[in-house]
Amino acid sequence: MEEKSEWFSTWFNSPYYHILYDQRNDQEAFDFISNLQKKLNLQAGSKVLDAACGKGRHAKTLFDLGFDVEAFDLSSANIEEAKKFEQSGLHFFEHDLRKPLAKEHHYQVIFNFFTSFGYFDQPEENQLAFHRFFQGLDKNGLLILDFFNPVYVMANLVPSEIVQKGDIKFKIERFAQNGYLFKSIQFTDKGKSYHFEEKVEMIQKNDFLAYAAQAGFQNIDLRGNYALEAFDELTSPRMIFFWVK
Repeated sequence: MEEKSEWFSTWFNSPYYHILYDQRNDQEAFDFISNLQKKLNLQAGSKVLDAACGKGRHAKTLFDLGFDVEAFDLSSANIEEAKKFEQSGLHFFEHDLRKPLAKEHHYQVIFNFFTSFGYFDQPEENQLAFHRFFQGLDKNGLLILDFFNPVYVMANLVPSEIVQKGDIKFKIERFAQNGYLFKSIQFTDKGKSYHFEEKVEMIQKNDFLAYAAQAGFQNIDLRGNYALEAFDELTSPRMIFFWVK
């Protein structure tokens, strides 16, 4: 793979990323994960993986619900922060979705929460990530992937807004181009101007199903929000996929 500086490796390691997103809804995340636990009827002590875990808050929630949790993220800054939660039964490590997991890393469930996918430039990289998921699961293991619904997002897109965080005023612009959703983030801090850009592929439902099938998964369910209500392409904000190996 060509060595290059990918936008997410820079932005996710920036302190400004955490300033902008400092109030993400922890209660919503907890309720979502609790709903998943009830639906899946997983036993306490089940070994699970939070793939692309951010700063580890949701991995900690999985741990608090009784699971044996491992979690990884591409961002070294995120993993450094996440390791503050580390204890017996909760372990964090730095890793890339596209790279194979070590042979000792096998799980009953792999979770990919809160649009932690779609950052790659090539469809082959998406497919590769699905193969890595498949390889990391035990037989009959589950993959749960949560992604935004592109149809809903485009119908409800907010083109621009100003977000004030302390002394920093973030100017945010959103637009779609060539199958990707872009978020331009501009601000000034201590006299210096900054410009970051998020770029997430608007992967369609059928593309996800194709990636999973090609990797060997069987689709068993699709839900449309964090309450796990039925998926509707026009009105559901999320696509929450359930696959079995």
